[in-house]
Amino acid sequence: MCNQDTAPEEKRKAEKIKSILKDIKPHGIRNGAICFLSGDRLPVQTAGPGLQGKIQNFLKKHGKVYYFLLDLFMPVYDGPLRKRIREILFRYDDKSVILNLGSGPACYMGRKDIINIDAYAFDEVDIVADASDIPVENDSADLVINISLLEHVRNPYAIVKEMHRIVKCGGEIFCFLPFLQPFHAAPHDFQRWTEQGAKELFSFFDEVEISIAQGPTSSLLWILQEWLALSLSFGSRTVHDIWFLLLMVVSAPLKMLDVFMVKLPYAEKIANGFYVVAKKLK
Repeated sequence: MCNQDTAPEEKRKAEKIKSILKDIKPHGIRNGAICFLSGDRLPVQTAGPGLQGKIQNFLKKHGKVYYFLLDLFMPVYDGPLRKRIREILFRYDDKSVILNLGSGPACYMGRKDIINIDAYAFDEVDIVADASDIPVENDSADLVINISLLEHVRNPYAIVKEMHRIVKCGGEIFCFLPFLQPFHAAPHDFQRWTEQGAKELFSFFDEVEISIAQGPTSSLLWILQEWLALSLSFGSRTVHDIWFLLLMVVSAPLKMLDVFMVKLPYAEKIANGFYVVAKKLK
């Protein structure tokens, strides 16, 4: 669990977890998390292969450092996503049941009351479980957050259906879906969505809002970084990864052009990704 929690916060969070869990015997405790998956589930290999994957695997052991560097140097500007999720989180206090599905090593937006669910037992994770078979009772959550998970699973529809099951009537889902992004394994990568595809994926919710989360410059910059790294790699995966990491650092400020680009008409045609806010009303 998030190791910065005070004792009263930990107790309240533990009580919330106990109140929503199905009556299923877990496999045990893994790194402080209630584990419903077999094996040790320690986060040893959660990124792709090569030098870049090794660096990610190392940094993910230090969640705060990992996300600080990611926010600083990643080739995407996600201001619209952050603004919208802050607006939504403002409506829910620490008495609400908020689940972060596919949380990774993070206390999302600094909210230590959020219950983290992941397939790996990172230090910040509370429940280790399969996202398509969540050990949580029907109509349990006020809000379910799902950021950058669905592209990494074989059956995203099953996970969206599972989120619909566990969220309360009147509750909400907040999800990020990638569109024009290069391949990025964590440890796998399977899917991408257009705006219309996102609407179809969440079509059985009662109200669905879809908007640009990361804009056209983010798409162009990420693809350009990969193109240059590929061109200069001479067929070497290690050389490619070194160039890509250097290009990320050097060109990161260019992503701020999306502050303006996301406001242009038809920006969704080449957006880097979309956020989805879906409500379950019955």
